[in-house]
Amino acid sequence: MIKKMTSSLRIAVAFAAVLAVLVGAAKDAAASDEAIPFGKEMFKLSLGYYYPNFDSRVAVGVSGTTPPNISPEQDLGLDKYLGGARFDGYWRFADRHRIYFGYYNLDRSGSKVLDHDIGPIDIPSLGVNDTILAGSNVNVDAKWEVFILGYTYSFYKTDSLEVAGLIGLNVAQLGTKLSGTLITSGHGTLTGETAGSTLTAPLPAIGLSGDWAIDDRWRIRGHAGAFKITIQNIDAKVVDANISGEYRIWGNIWGGLGYSLLNASAEKNDGSSDASLDWRTGGLQLYASMLF
Repeated sequence: MIKKMTSSLRIAVAFAAVLAVLVGAAKDAAASDEAIPFGKEMFKLSLGYYYPNFDSRVAVGVSGTTPPNISPEQDLGLDKYLGGARFDGYWRFADRHRIYFGYYNLDRSGSKVLDHDIGPIDIPSLGVNDTILAGSNVNVDAKWEVFILGYTYSFYKTDSLEVAGLIGLNVAQLGTKLSGTLITSGHGTLTGETAGSTLTAPLPAIGLSGDWAIDDRWRIRGHAGAFKITIQNIDAKVVDANISGEYRIWGNIWGGLGYSLLNASAEKNDGSSDASLDWRTGGLQLYASMLF
């Protein structure tokens, strides 16, 4: 609990510090409360705090078998809600052309004494399948990290509305790891790391984005995209959507509140083992943006 509080405090302090720097920069850059006209900015940088609800599944087993679906939230004690920082931005290098980028990380960890058997699942340290019995003390680490890079072209643009097509690349690192003192059905008591799976999946993105300036203070933004790819022995897909409202606080500093939805899944079959990860998240995002 102390570790979680310390992590949340670091994020809150970092967010406050960056927001203070942005506000100070905006006041220094603008002698009056004047804004860059809609669609004429060269850069946009945003830092936000995302607080989603998690619903995930993971399965690891020997190829040709049906591994059990494990819920890290229900079965292993991971937090169902977790906040994390998110960075986004873009560079408008021509009137209708933008390069966008972003990064966020929603890693989690937890522990639980199992109240029911789980398995059989793949145990890499033994090279076999076995069942983890009730009463085992399980620690779990779940990884979710995304790097974003892409391009948008605004095929419709006016003084108050911009609609663009987007294409890009999301590099997602998905993973889960079990450790602890595990009581197994056929191999006695095991300690240390005993089961896990990690996938690094490059995901192409195709979708639409829209920006609407209601007036010089209020804007509505949104995007929706779907990604699916098969590379070697990995099948992965992502559906990502967001809608938000923004208010101009001062000069070219904006505050925003929105809702983000993310569904991601990946499957791996290397001939000897099968692994699958399925993540579903959705929640509110609070952020601050600066236009240049």
